[in-house]
Parts: sequence; C-alpha cells; structure tokens
Amino acid sequence: MRDVRIRYLRSPRGRRAAWTALAVACAVTLLIWMGASEPVMSGVQRGLARVTSGLLNLFGHRTAVAGSTVSSERFGISVVTACTGLFSTGLFLIAVIAFPTGWRSKLIGAGIGIAGIFLLNVARLVSLYYIGVHLPEFLDLAHQLVWQSVLIVFTVALWLLWAGRWAHAPKRA
Repeated sequence: MRDVRIRYLRSPRGRRAAWTALAVACAVTLLIWMGASEPVMSGVQRGLARVTSGLLNLFGHRTAVAGSTVSSERFGISVVTACTGLFSTGLFLIAVIAFPTGWRSKLIGAGIGIAGIFLLNVARLVSLYYIGVHLPEFLDLAHQLVWQSVLIVFTVALWLLWAGRWAHAPKRA
C-alpha cells in the first residue's frame, strides 16, 4: 500500500494534488491569522471606512472617519470584522486554489474575486449608510438578511463565472 502512495505522489497528478493541498492549507492558515490579528483587521476596517467615507463625500455627504467609524451629523456606521468581506474573499480564494486548473487561471480568479468582493462590500457599506439615513427602520433587515445573502450569492456566482470562463480543468487521459 505504501508503494502505491509513493508512486502516486511522484506522478504529475499526485504532485499537483499535494501542491494544491499545501496551497489550500496556507490560504486557510492565512485567513485564520488575519481574522485573529487585531492590527491586520483594524487596518482593513480603517481602510474600508476611509474608502466608504470618500465615496459618500463624493456624493455630497459630509462624513468623517474616526478609526473604523464613518459618521456625519445624520448617521454613523462602524466597520467591524464581519463587515470587511474578508471571510467571503478567503473562501472564494480557497475555492479557486482548490479547483484543478493552471496557476495562471488561479491568479485571474484571485484578482477577480478580490476586486469583485471588495467593490460589492464598499457598495454594501455605502448603501447601509443611505438606508440608515433615509430608512432607519429597515437597517437591521438590510444589514443582517439582505446584504448577507447578496454577498454569499455574489461570491458563489463570481466563482461560477470564473470557473466557467477562465478556469479550464486539465483533460484526463
């Protein structure tokens, strides 16, 4: 039995599976580390707050950022760890890495996922600010139910788009 495993790991298919497993393990480790690292998460939160405030200011709101909180005279939102989109991005990247395709396709997928989920998350934060200003009674519903669902569906749809368009699984002989 041991000889069979050694032969498999020495084959191109076995080496590819081993490298993929190692890459997925590294991605999971990095995701857990980032989620547990206060300096990393607070930096991500502050960055998202700045981008959100910048967009709101472009739309005529006078918002300011204090740490990871975006506020104006009318309303304020705080960007917490769950609002960063980091975990959706991490799961997307793990799915891309685990898919049996070349590294060039994986890099395209990583770029698409990081950019797409980041942009959607910024749109989410901006919209939650607007909902908080104009329809505060719907803020919890929009935040907890609607946007959580949209983010999950968007992440899966983005992965399916990438897998169908840019990822080409190697042909098996």
